[in-house]
Amino acid sequence: MYRMNSFRSALILGAFLLALTAAFAGAQIKPIGTQGAYPDIQLDKAGNLHLVYGRLGKTYYRRLSASTGVLAAEEVTGCAASSDHQKQPDVAIDSKGVVHVLGGAVYNTRSASGWGKAFAPGINRDHHMTVDSNDNVWVVYRGLQLTAKMKAAKASAFGTAMNIFTGGGTDHVYPDITAGNDGSVHVVFRMRFPSNYDCAYVRYDPKTRKWAPVEWACNNGYAKVEEGPHIAIDRSGIPWVAIPEGGLRLNHRTGGKWNTVSTVGAAHTRDEPTIGVDSYGNKFIGKWGGTIYVYNAASSKWTTAKLPSTNGDPIGFVDVVGDASGAWMVYEQSKTVNKSIGARSAELVVVRVMPDGSIVPPSGPQAKPPLTATLSSLSAKTGGTVEFSLQAGEKRKYGGYLLMGSISGTSPGVLLNNNALVPLNLDSFTLSVYQWSGQRAFERFTWWFDQWGNSIAFLRANPGQLTPIVGYKMYFAFVTLPQLDYASNAVSVQVLP
Repeated sequence: MYRMNSFRSALILGAFLLALTAAFAGAQIKPIGTQGAYPDIQLDKAGNLHLVYGRLGKTYYRRLSASTGVLAAEEVTGCAASSDHQKQPDVAIDSKGVVHVLGGAVYNTRSASGWGKAFAPGINRDHHMTVDSNDNVWVVYRGLQLTAKMKAAKASAFGTAMNIFTGGGTDHVYPDITAGNDGSVHVVFRMRFPSNYDCAYVRYDPKTRKWAPVEWACNNGYAKVEEGPHIAIDRSGIPWVAIPEGGLRLNHRTGGKWNTVSTVGAAHTRDEPTIGVDSYGNKFIGKWGGTIYVYNAASSKWTTAKLPSTNGDPIGFVDVVGDASGAWMVYEQSKTVNKSIGARSAELVVVRVMPDGSIVPPSGPQAKPPLTATLSSLSAKTGGTVEFSLQAGEKRKYGGYLLMGSISGTSPGVLLNNNALVPLNLDSFTLSVYQWSGQRAFERFTWWFDQWGNSIAFLRANPGQLTPIVGYKMYFAFVTLPQLDYASNAVSVQVLP
């Protein structure tokens, strides 16, 4: 009881300090020191961020290190850069870490030995690129109607064009492409048929090596669909599509059918609502002008936010990619951004967006998962200390938390307050951790975040204390207090003899 009373006192103190520090909110978010247009981002399997953008007829590349948070110097890719978004830069990363870049219909790669020799694979406008799980490179673009080319993993050139859809109208076919973990390739595009526009979907089956029949992804008749639907695949292989249709429609494909999950906000011509999915199934959508939408998979609720303009200038195009516990976004800010076709350049800003909608800088502590641990195992014989690092973002500064434990796994987890999915299964260990929270064995397991939304906690095991659970993994995750509206990722600590 004393612990909770002191905790409430801390919250009161936090409210006072919050007023003092309000002027500093968001001050750490700043441009990356690069001028460019039509940015595109991807993550590699190590969590490094890869960024491409166009400027004055050339496509450039920069890499943000996951381990250091340092953004490397700008590199010239050898690819062209068109003056409009119809041939905007694209980047994709294969399993070996090779960077694939497409800009102005010119293609090149970057390996450990540097950049290769750029060449034009003979594609048209409105192109997008992806790499499948077998390291084949796919490009989809507007041909006579909808066309794709594939470069096999060990090939030096792209194959012949595939007309993957030849029905309907040819006007303004804006495709997007992504790949699943099973070698499949997924394309979503706007199609005119017969006189109106609708959102269509087509899938490449790696087993049959054929494109499946086209499906209607809107599932609502031939409604007015604006330009630029975008697609992402979650870890279960389910495609999710952000469709600009007056409102922003979020659809997914399950059981061979397309269904509307929810509709939020507004989306208009050339808003280009790009979408990313994190490992927990949360959906992150960013569109022209800087409005972002986060769909919480646990609560089925939307959070709407606005990307910060660091200089007060308007925000242009936004690109999104999901990671383990949130999403990365890159966006333009400039007085010259507009929806019309034409040459322009802007400051580029990179941020991370958390599942609760908070926006944090890309470097430093927030580039890591919300919960990390200094050790992945402990000896029951000798004991030891594990230090946990908790990072909830500035939005939750001075708020409280409870660090929970389990020895029975992380799935299916527990839904708290119909809002936060805690990736822990409750058991007797959970109760023990809670009862001893705040004592030396579980120091600061009940505590509060500092002015940056960070904290640390300690698990201290005496020699022989963990003997009853030798062979088990201890799993830990934190939830926010008192609202119970946010849960972190889980980390594990193996108990060894």
